[in-house]
Order: sequence, then C-alpha cells, then structure tokens
Amino acid sequence: MAARLGSPARHSASHGRRSADSELSVGGERVQTAAGGGDERLPAEDTRRSHIGDQRESASQDLKGISVSNDSNWQGELGFAYRLGPGYGDGAEVLLEVNNVLETRTIYNVIGTIVGSTEPDRYVLLGNHRDAWVFGGADPSGGTACLVEVVRGFAYMLERGWRPRRTIKFCSWDAEEYGLVGSTEWGEHYGKILGNRAIAYLNLDIPVIGTHNLGLKTA
Repeated sequence: MAARLGSPARHSASHGRRSADSELSVGGERVQTAAGGGDERLPAEDTRRSHIGDQRESASQDLKGISVSNDSNWQGELGFAYRLGPGYGDGAEVLLEVNNVLETRTIYNVIGTIVGSTEPDRYVLLGNHRDAWVFGGADPSGGTACLVEVVRGFAYMLERGWRPRRTIKFCSWDAEEYGLVGSTEWGEHYGKILGNRAIAYLNLDIPVIGTHNLGLKTA
C-alpha cells in the first residue's frame, strides 16, 4: 500500500480553555472572581466582595515599578495602579487558582511535498508550528514567514525546470503549544516510513527574535 504524507492530517487533541470562575488571593485573602464574555481582566466588577478595598490597598502598596497607563491592556479591575515591576514587595504573597475546562478539538497539519528526481524515497523536512500562546509575532510567525518564503523560492525554481535530488517536505504543525501535539501525532503515525526515509529535519521555530536589540539565532 502506498503511503501518502502530503495531505493535511487531522488529529484530536485536548486543549485547556480558561473557565469563567477563578480564585484570586492578594495579601493573604482569597476572593472569588469571574470574567464574563472572554474578558481576561480579573476580577470582573460584579463579583467583588465587600472587603476588596482592603486587598486593593495591600496590593497597591506591595506592587513595585513603573505604573501602566489607565488605557493599557495591562491595567486590571482591582481599582489601583498596576505596575510593571521589577519584582514584588518583600514578604508579599499572591495565590491565583485557575479552573480549566478541557475540550477535544480537531487539529490540522499541513504538509507540502516536492518529489525528488533521483532519490524520491529520501526525505528532507522543513517545519514550524503555526499556533501561538498569544499574538505570535515571533513565535510562531517569524518561523512561519521563513517557511513560506522558502516554499515560494522553491516554487519559483520548479517553474523553471529545477527539481531537488531528494524529496522535500514542508510541514506546518498545529497544536505545538502546549505539548508538541501536531508534530508528535504526525511523527508517530508515519514513524516507520520516516525512520527508513527521513535524513534531516530543519526546525524553523523562532529563527529571529528580539526586543529593542535585534537578536539572531540559527534554527
């Protein structure tokens, strides 16, 4: 039976989704909180207890560093100025309890293939995941941009008659955060074929990253 590794692979995976209810402790006291409608600021206005004022005062004194602006996404709903740090006050303790709901979701790996001219049964793989913890500017979009540009370059050469000696596979993994689920499922599914035919895998995850200073590293 011929093995095909070029079509999108579908897998089921459990992902944690943040529930509405959580518990926040500031200055040693616990407060039941809720966030409605996907709002990630804690706690929501309508679930504060009467003694939240004491906790506001405690947290306001304990937090250190530069204050965020009132219109910033970092500013929460506890009624005092949130700060960027560094650090927290000496001896202060914060306990945050979060309850997650696990759901089964379908994930998709997208695999593109250029069949080799001389050794089609030898695979060189380039890959990167495309899911992110948050906005994904560097991780994974930096690597995804590199992967797409490499694909574009090879397509340009194919149009002009070039073909690689060995088969090249371009892999866009789903569900890498958290647990490397997409690539693991694909690798396990095609484990015997890859063990016999794969000769190299080039990982393009976070090839370029930095803050105000540009930082570079190899894949």
